[in-house]
Formats: sequence, C-alpha cells, structure tokens
Amino acid sequence: MPDPADPRTLVIGYNGAASNFTRSPLHIRPRGGVPRWLYSSLLRFNEDLELEGDLVERWEAADDGLSYTFHLLPGVTWHDGAPLTAADVVFTAELLQQPHRYFRNTLIVGGEPVRFTALDDLTVRVDLAEPRSTLLASLTPVWGSLFLILPEHLLRDGDEEAFEAHPIGTGPFRFGGYDGDGNLVLEANASYFNGAPHVDRVVIRFFERHQDRLAAFAAGELDVMLVPGRDFTDADARRGGGRLRQTTTNTIVQFAMNCRHPLFASVRVRQAIASAVDRAAMVRAIDGDDAVPAFGPVGPESWAFEPSVVDRHPFDPDRARRLLADEGWAPGLDGILRKEGRAFRFAVIFPPDPFNYALQEYAEGIRDALAAIGIAMEVRPVEYWSGMKPAWRQHEFEAFIYYDTFYVEPDLFWSWHSSMPKRPMGDDPPAGLPQFGYGVTGYANPDVDRLLEAYRATSDRAAQRHLVQRAQAIMADEVASLWLYNYRWKNVVHDRVRGTSEPTLADGTSDLVVLLRPERIYKVDPADASPSTKEPAHAT
Repeated sequence: MPDPADPRTLVIGYNGAASNFTRSPLHIRPRGGVPRWLYSSLLRFNEDLELEGDLVERWEAADDGLSYTFHLLPGVTWHDGAPLTAADVVFTAELLQQPHRYFRNTLIVGGEPVRFTALDDLTVRVDLAEPRSTLLASLTPVWGSLFLILPEHLLRDGDEEAFEAHPIGTGPFRFGGYDGDGNLVLEANASYFNGAPHVDRVVIRFFERHQDRLAAFAAGELDVMLVPGRDFTDADARRGGGRLRQTTTNTIVQFAMNCRHPLFASVRVRQAIASAVDRAAMVRAIDGDDAVPAFGPVGPESWAFEPSVVDRHPFDPDRARRLLADEGWAPGLDGILRKEGRAFRFAVIFPPDPFNYALQEYAEGIRDALAAIGIAMEVRPVEYWSGMKPAWRQHEFEAFIYYDTFYVEPDLFWSWHSSMPKRPMGDDPPAGLPQFGYGVTGYANPDVDRLLEAYRATSDRAAQRHLVQRAQAIMADEVASLWLYNYRWKNVVHDRVRGTSEPTLADGTSDLVVLLRPERIYKVDPADASPSTKEPAHAT
C-alpha cells in the first residue's frame, strides 16, 4: 500500500479495473484516456485554451493554408534514452491514419490522408489536400485526436501488444509496471524536456467498487480521486480533507429525435416538443441549481457560444399544442394525438449510467411533459454496445438520450453536417461503426452545411465565430436536437496536493481536468495541509 504521507509519491484513485486503463494511444480501452503523463504531442492547449508547442518550439502556416512546418525542440529523448526525431512524428501519423484506428478521421482532409514529411531530424512538413483550420487542434493530446508521438525504433516491427506492456514515451513520467497490490506505478522522468517532476512517482490505485474508493479518500489514502460521480459534492470532498475541482464542459446531454423519421421530420413538430419541455426547471431538479441547461450544440464555456439560442423555444405547452395542431395532429378518444390514423407514440432509448448521467430521470421527465400535450413516449433503457450502437449504425431508432461533445475546437462538422456519418472503410471499423462521424440524428440543412464548411476553410477567428454562431442559431430555431444540459467534469484533490492546474477544457479527458501539467504537482507535509482556493502555478 503506498504511503499517502510520503511527499514524493502521488496516489491517485481510479474507478475501474487496471485492464481498462489505456497505456498506449494505439489501444484505446473502454475507459481511461491516454495520460499525458507518459507521452507528448506536437501541440497542446494551455489553460487559456490557446494552442502552444509541446514537442514543438515553433511552427509556421503557409499563406494558402495547405501546409504547416513544425520545428521540434532539440535534445528531447525517449524514456529509454534514444533521441526523438522528425521520423518518429511521421511514423506516428502514418500509424494513426491506418483504417482501423479510432480517431483516423482527424488526419483525413479533403478525402486524402494528411501527408507528414521529415525535412530533417527536427523539422516536419505537413501537407493537406485542402485548407483545414481545425487540423492544428487535432495535433494535440485531447480526446478526439490523441495525437501522441510514438517511438519508431520500438514499433516499426508492429508488435503493439509488447509496446503496451512496456510503453515508452517522452512525457514527464515513465512506465514503472505494477506493484504487488496491482497498482500502476509511474516513475519521474528526470530528463523531461519541461523539467523534472516535483514528485518521484505516481501510484494509480484501481477500485472495482466506488464505495471502497470513497472510503479510501475519506481515510486519507488518496491524493487525487478521478471522476467521483455526479452526486459527489464539495462538502463530501471537505469531509475527506480535500476540495472538489470541476468545470462545465462542451459535453452536452441531448434528447435527440431522428430527423429522418416521419414523426420528427417536421421542424414544427420538433419545435412543439421543445416548447413542451421546461428544460431549465428539469435540469435544476435533476442535477442541482448550479447545473447549466443547454440550448444549442456549443456550451457557454466556448469562445464560439451563441447567446441568442438560450430559450429560443421557451416552455409553453399551449404553443406546443398549436404547432402540433397546425401539423394535423388532433387528440383521439384516449387523449393521444393522432394524424391520418397514426397515434403519436414512440420510444426513447438510452444506456443507463447513473454514476455519471441521470439519463433515466431525464427520460421520465420528458415523458411526463410530452404526455401533457398528448404524446405517448416509452422509456426504454438499452445496453450501450448491443442497443445504442446498432440503433445508430442502422439508423433504426425514434429518439435517444445521450451526449454529444467537442473538446476545445468547436468543429461541429462531425455531428451536424448532413454528410455525416461517413467513415473510410477498414477491416476493423473503430467503435463498431462502419462509418465515422457522429451525425446520427439525421439532421440536414444546406445552410448549416455551408456554414460548417466555411468555418473549416478559414483560420480567421472572428470569421469562424460568426460562422459557427450563425449555424447555432439555425439549429436552435429548427430544434436539430433538444439539448438538455452541459456535463461537468469533477475531480477531487486532497489539500496536501498543490500545483494542480485550474479546471480546464484544455484536455478532453476527465482524467486530466486538473492535472494538465503533472510535472508541476507537489505535496506539502500533511501537518501543513489546509484548504486552498488559490495555488501557486508550480512548486517554488
């Protein structure tokens, strides 16, 4: 058992099995993002959500937007002492572009793979088939791209299983194996190019039962508890000698109607459903007064948020009834709306996950709201892989509740362009989908398509904001989906731990939401630990 009082050891509590914890960006597990503790990327987002170099000291973009040149930091070494070179970057890109890779889509532009070329040992040129301003965001370690550089000298023979068993990166910590208790151990990389970490090791303890993890934190055995669950509060953290660190994210839970289905093809029907649901009151009732209702596909923490979408279709059941009547829906003898002999009945599917999302409660709340205007909705929980995925893949559903997300770059193309979903075929389609993209709602609007395409074609931030805000306004007006609320990432940090980053969207995995720069984390003597609302950026 690691000693949490040891100031040179950081102990992290992870909810899940060690077998589900990703150690290689080539093998993405069902849970656990690839930690930046082991690897580095070309670029990264800082806490202000601005791009900066990670392995890169500078980069230039061609005037025509068709190429970028990256200049690598000199003197960077892999954990085994070998030098990092431009050849590693090219090798990594070619690996990640293989048809079966999970986020291959991020490195396909204009239907062609982005071409990486080593100009010399420290210079990489990247060529695109057409301008794509969002490419730079895909050369970062955020979930949704995971562009983490891998060592060619260890992977050129293709033995990826052996590499995952003993991963080698350039990050602030080295893989140290597992101790006798089954804990994952990471050792400090004294040669890390951003400076040696302030702790000697990180021990990740895996808990099959969340209650055991809560007890371990309450007993002072954990320095950090990752993703403590939606019901965990700051008061809970304080009782264990810590504080809750959280941020509203760009992950938006939505009630998504199949826009290709006859019931929901009409904009006025979708507008009626939006008017029938008091989403703000429902969100407060289910997720608390500080929960953030969502009214569009971009969250309020994003620079691209369009404020006019808020309450575009306010709660108004009478308006909902009028809109439905205009579409020919009239109450039957049983009170259920009917049109041309068909009752307005449908089912909503969702995978139950009460630890993170109260989807059942939202489904029941929407069911009751729709019943009040004559719509009968069945609440149908399904298993994610056997229920949700096949329904999406075949587009055989009426409505679902789940989340949609983007990370830092508000590129809505993957979810809302009418060409989605679409995936280059491979022998092993990622995530069980024969295509890529997340546009499973079937929403299609040619004006939105043009706006999203223009967004990707320009790098001017003001123009991008204008384009994506116009798209949001159209989508909110047409109720492309009934967005419900913005999910919050939570982590718990003990008061003896200092140097954590502010909660940020700069990394798309909840695992790292307050651990953006793990090399800066340090610990104080437990006798000196006290609640701290403002920390120094790093140890002094």
